[in-house]
Amino acid sequence: MPLVFLPDTETPFLWGTELLPRSLSGLSRAGARAAASLVTPEGLRECDGRGLPLAATVERLAVARSSDAAAFPGSIALWTLASKLALELVARERVVPALLRRGGRTEARWGAALSAPEDASRVAALAKSLPPSAHAVPVGPERGGTVWAPDALLRAFLDATVDAFLRAARGSSSFPSRARPRPPSSWEARWNEALTSERRDFVPEGFAERSVVDELTRWSEPALGARDRLRACFRLEPPKADHKPFALSFHLQAPDDPSLLVPATDVWKTRGRSLEKLGRAFRDPQESLLEALGRASRLFPPLALVLESPRPQALLLEPAAAWTFLAEGAHVLSDAGFGVIVPGELTTSGRRRLRLRMRVGASSKAVGVVDGASGLGLDALLRVDWDAVLGDQPLSAQELALLAQRKAPLVRFHGEWVAVDPQELDAIQRHLAQGPGRMALSEAVRVSLLGETRHGELPVTVLATGELEARLRHLRAGGATAQGAPHALRASLRPYQARGLHWLDTLASLGLGACLADDMGLGKTVQMLAFLLQRRERAPREASPTLLVAPTSVVGNWEREIARFAPTLRVTPHYGAERARTVRGFPRGPGALVLTTYGLLRRDAALLSRVNWDAVVLDEAQNIKNAASATARAARSLRASQRFALTGTPVENRLAELWSILEFANPGLLGPLETFRREVALPIERHGSQEAADRLRRIVGPFVLRRLKSDPTIIADLPAKNEMKVVCTLTREQATLYKAVVDEELRRIEASDGMARRGRVLALLLYTKQIANHPAQYLGEAGPLPGRSGKLARVMEMLEEALSVGDKALVFTQFREMGDKLVAHLLEHLGHEVLFLHGGTSRKARDEMVRRFQEETHGPRVFVLSVKAGGTGLNLTAASHVFHYDRWWNPAVEDQATDRAYRIGQKRAVQVHKLVCAGTVEEKIDRLLEQKRQLAEKVVGAGEHWVTELGTSALRELFSLSEGAVVDEGEDERPRGSPTRRSGRARSKAVAS
Repeated sequence: MPLVFLPDTETPFLWGTELLPRSLSGLSRAGARAAASLVTPEGLRECDGRGLPLAATVERLAVARSSDAAAFPGSIALWTLASKLALELVARERVVPALLRRGGRTEARWGAALSAPEDASRVAALAKSLPPSAHAVPVGPERGGTVWAPDALLRAFLDATVDAFLRAARGSSSFPSRARPRPPSSWEARWNEALTSERRDFVPEGFAERSVVDELTRWSEPALGARDRLRACFRLEPPKADHKPFALSFHLQAPDDPSLLVPATDVWKTRGRSLEKLGRAFRDPQESLLEALGRASRLFPPLALVLESPRPQALLLEPAAAWTFLAEGAHVLSDAGFGVIVPGELTTSGRRRLRLRMRVGASSKAVGVVDGASGLGLDALLRVDWDAVLGDQPLSAQELALLAQRKAPLVRFHGEWVAVDPQELDAIQRHLAQGPGRMALSEAVRVSLLGETRHGELPVTVLATGELEARLRHLRAGGATAQGAPHALRASLRPYQARGLHWLDTLASLGLGACLADDMGLGKTVQMLAFLLQRRERAPREASPTLLVAPTSVVGNWEREIARFAPTLRVTPHYGAERARTVRGFPRGPGALVLTTYGLLRRDAALLSRVNWDAVVLDEAQNIKNAASATARAARSLRASQRFALTGTPVENRLAELWSILEFANPGLLGPLETFRREVALPIERHGSQEAADRLRRIVGPFVLRRLKSDPTIIADLPAKNEMKVVCTLTREQATLYKAVVDEELRRIEASDGMARRGRVLALLLYTKQIANHPAQYLGEAGPLPGRSGKLARVMEMLEEALSVGDKALVFTQFREMGDKLVAHLLEHLGHEVLFLHGGTSRKARDEMVRRFQEETHGPRVFVLSVKAGGTGLNLTAASHVFHYDRWWNPAVEDQATDRAYRIGQKRAVQVHKLVCAGTVEEKIDRLLEQKRQLAEKVVGAGEHWVTELGTSALRELFSLSEGAVVDEGEDERPRGSPTRRSGRARSKAVAS
């Protein structure tokens, strides 16, 4: 259901027949039924819909979670972002009072101040993304099908929202409705009344009053971000010689292109009322500059001195006055919409600014988790020394005293102008008097990587020294140096793996943890085994054991990989009835490795947390992405010198997942979770803050090593992977059954709501996928199978071709019952043994299947796998063909399944075949998968639950059969009974494995 904003009535308007997502279903009941003229694909027409209250709608949209908004229709998603921006502007007080002429009358209004470049750029980005249905508002009846420009409509929405919330905040409801107070006499009082009351009318009286309206309108334009006029810009220029004043020069600047600057000297040379610059024409430049200087003088009074000059070009300022401009005037003028340019070296972060510097050096007392542990634990205490600096140059006590004696904020020092904030100077002197301090390594590493921190309100630069500086330099290199594999490793490391080993070793030498996040199939396992072998060679005789935690499905894989590549590691399983029950039950000594599962990590948390582990390794560390889960809490409770996380997806849905993984690996590195969410995650996820993203990257970069198969240095080590879509047609039985089920279930969906409706939609998804696989799966029949499914016929043809040239193949399905049917059918018609791995397969049987498929030349050549049971943790490089028989509709999950064959060790090109049935929901959702794949690089998709939020008409369009679904030719069809009647037993079997 599209959402638009009607600027004439300042009303959000829902139109169309589709149902809203469940999280927004209350909106459809919030307003009144109405009609509006909108421009649709069919042209200008009256559309039925619902007019919504502005404030309530904005509040509802603004609190929508990002995960929910991802499932909203495009128009609602964009207005959700606009609502968040509008309330943020109000919270930041980025508002300005203004006057607006509308319909022959003048109104006092509050508007959104968009003079700041970052706010204007956000509006521009939203405008570019606004879909046509979100701004399908005609400009006027006389304009026919012309619609409001996206940026103009967004600004109208922001202004209306700001006005509504400010009036509510100023207590407009306190004005009695039956009798209004006597109108104030002065125009200032009347303007204030119109800005705070229910009535916005501002009535000019006489010629002078009209002049006031014009002047106030011009005054508000710069702050509102008007783009059709030049604005005044002030540039502070330091003198080049001693005893000379600063120059505050005047310019005109294009608000939408700050690089377009016109000096005042050029303004006064202008002939006529138009100024041309870089191919653009601007009107009344001289009047604009004089008027702007008059307004600016009220904000920065020294500017009043130049108003006596007929052609002012600059204002000369003594150092004290120049400091006042830097400290106060520049900020005030910028907030009012004027352009301001000041010397970067004299700004708050400038190099010619007196600063307090923190030098973090060698350990003053290492107190690692395990006494005698090598390296520095995160709770080690480092010495902190303080000094005062200008740029990178420390000041002696005499030099600092000399600056203090001058008692001037801007002084010439060593031939350069230096900014010395008097308040900061006092604070710096107090810190220096206190002498050295101490800081925990976790905080020292964080602030050293950032290069800055704060002590109260005082900005502080940070310099790592000594061993810490050397180690951080290695960390920043990001694993650029290779390290030879230990002699005990029975494998050759690829160059990037050797660099990964060096990176792990560097972190461990400093006592820090890490997240190895290489793409699936790049050998995280062998890199970790090489590291553990290297650690074994250096370990003392009574070394503590290492704990390795993995999902149950890959424990067997770890055992096989250890036996193959690192047999000198002594593996002790911690699962089963005979697992250790006391701390003394765990082995000790070099190479002692305890292997357990996440389930037992939770169950035996109390025991495992009492062991002093040498290191803890979490495989598939996304299992602790929820910081509040019992699994994550159990992992954080473990005591270890080093902690390592292995995962191919360090961030799936939100940055809080990255926090959880790194909080395990390096406790305290990213600070408390709530602070991280407020200062890092929210600015990045909601507002796309590049500054916050850069800060996060500087902190986590040394601790997260991620390489992709697409990297130029990696791809040369891997064979090609060729993906192709295989479009199959339905048999007539499938098509008839499909249409009947869709029609019946859509009727039931229309008659339900809430959770019942969502359940119906998910059931419809399940049924249509089963029918596309094979009618027998949906009907709960054992057979017969041939001739009834176009998809089954096609996969048989392709498998026969693959096997004819000696290839092996994997066939993935998400349904165990379909897997059973596939195995039976393939066994009968291919003449080869077929393996089947599903959720009910025991670990011993699974390991034997994998071994036979990988090692037996004349063994099984087709391996059918459930996506959930076989999608991760298995090495099946004997296969060169991967078939996705039915789609999971999550690109990340499908890629993980494909990577069972496409990984290190694969010597041949891998052919990936993704089967979809033409004209069905499979083909339609497949079109969305490529878009979803782009999103999945940052956020893994949420499966298929988003479909439950679609309206009925959208569901009908998604599920209805399209042309090409059935090939109209003779088929071996078998008549069926009622296609929509299923027994309770058959329905209960239709569950994913």
